[in-house]
Amino acid sequence: MKSYTIGRNLYGVLSKNTSAANLLLGDQIANDDYRSICAVKDWPFLERLRTLTTIASTQNYPLPYDCDQVREISVEIDDQTCVPKMSPDRAHWDFLNSSSYTSDIPEWYFVFSGQLYLWPIPASAGNTINVTQKTRVIDLSVADYTTGTITTATKGSTAVVGTGTSWTSQMVGRWIRITYSDTAKTGDGLWYEISEVADTTHLTLVRAYGGTSIATATAAYNIGQMPLLPEAYHNLPWIESTGRYWEKEADARGVTFLANHGNFGEGGGLPTGRIADLVKNWSSPNTSMVLDDGLGNKIINPNLTVML
Repeated sequence: MKSYTIGRNLYGVLSKNTSAANLLLGDQIANDDYRSICAVKDWPFLERLRTLTTIASTQNYPLPYDCDQVREISVEIDDQTCVPKMSPDRAHWDFLNSSSYTSDIPEWYFVFSGQLYLWPIPASAGNTINVTQKTRVIDLSVADYTTGTITTATKGSTAVVGTGTSWTSQMVGRWIRITYSDTAKTGDGLWYEISEVADTTHLTLVRAYGGTSIATATAAYNIGQMPLLPEAYHNLPWIESTGRYWEKEADARGVTFLANHGNFGEGGGLPTGRIADLVKNWSSPNTSMVLDDGLGNKIINPNLTVML
């Protein structure tokens, strides 16, 4: 994985220009490319689950702050999960609401102006609304944090303890890596997403730590801001910025870097370069070549049927 700092340093090396002005230019181009990649398709790696709670006799609810587009809605009522359909247009939605109707069983939903609407209007409070969303992306801009050391990380546990650290709640959503080395009481070198920061020395991981347990240690670590792209494609924005730099300098290396980055087939062509690999591997959450609706239906041999 390549954090913002690692990617920025890579750009400085590839462009052979580590001046503050050039690094700032690299930031701008990389973030433009990062947002363009995320916006061009309904990528499964951008999907996140967020929850809201019904309020009695209240039809509309503010969408989560990081919701870009709603993918699916479900409502949990006791031990039942209801999946309403999306209203196709405003005219249909207005027709549904031509008369007031309340029920805890949702049949339709509508998204408008940052609000989620349910029909019928929920009758009861306290039911969970699950929002599967395409999440918004923010600019890559936060430098890696390495102050202090890790004292405790237990295999199978999500708890991590540090000393000399000044961790904050702003670090939730970033990733931590405990340095991997041959020295005892060091980490496994893998990146783990941070789900909670309790105080300046205690944080919680999304997934349990999988390396050898460390205790009473002084292990080095790194907390970094990561792009939401799949790990193997974290360098794409920085390759783009390097290509644009050399293109600006009228250097032939620009063509090479931009060809390596590739495009989505603008002008009617096929995707190219690393972008083509991203499209191939991540347009669907499932890489299986076999389509299965999961219902166990079998194809009936037409020669064994009789038309009446």
